Amino acid sequence: MGPPTWLYYLFGGLMLAVAAYCLVLLVLSVAARRPAGRDVDISHTLMGTAMAGMFVPAWAFGPPGLWELAFGVLLVWFVVRSIQSVQRFGLHVPHASVHAVMSFAMILMYWFPMGLTSGSGSMSMSGAPGGVHLDSGLGLLLALVFLGSAIFTLASPNKGASHHGTHLPAYAMSGAPGSGPSSGPHGGPDGSAGEIGEIEAHVAIPWLEDLSHVVMCIGMAFMLILMI
Repeated sequence: MGPPTWLYYLFGGLMLAVAAYCLVLLVLSVAARRPAGRDVDISHTLMGTAMAGMFVPAWAFGPPGLWELAFGVLLVWFVVRSIQSVQRFGLHVPHASVHAVMSFAMILMYWFPMGLTSGSGSMSMSGAPGGVHLDSGLGLLLALVFLGSAIFTLASPNKGASHHGTHLPAYAMSGAPGSGPSSGPHGGPDGSAGEIGEIEAHVAIPWLEDLSHVVMCIGMAFMLILMI
């Protein structure tokens, strides 16, 4: 027997919570003209929405091909961002790289939906042609990567790095729009224009951003384990 039905609903609800939180971050960042972390907010909003529909099929919407296209674009974006980060700051593991892997995993989840079925029928999705399943080795490797990212994020002293990376001050010194040498990760030197900056300061909290990433990583790891 597979996991109980309530567990699927729990993970589906958590995915929607992450998507909603990141959507709020996205709206606030646009209003405050702060581009830092905006690509991650878009990514987590889409991933959370899509995965909620995987855990609870009644919540799913849209053709799979459209979701695959969206995550394909995100995959290319984060790969390019990772390469640019290495070119600019030297050899390191860019924060964008894990988001590239997450985008790749989302594509796999749409390519191999056969494993997302349980005995209770709470995750009944149409199977892949010919009953093709995700390779167990690849699925386990990706799950371990996401669990490792979750542990690293929780243990890291650089709170908010899962969204903004560890080189944010360097980006700020370079004169990126919406940033400044004394602005920090959540706004410009003027406090992100008054009221918007005040709201953002209470929502875009570094540890809460990290928590949303941790929840997403655990949810994706669990989904991959179900697939294998």
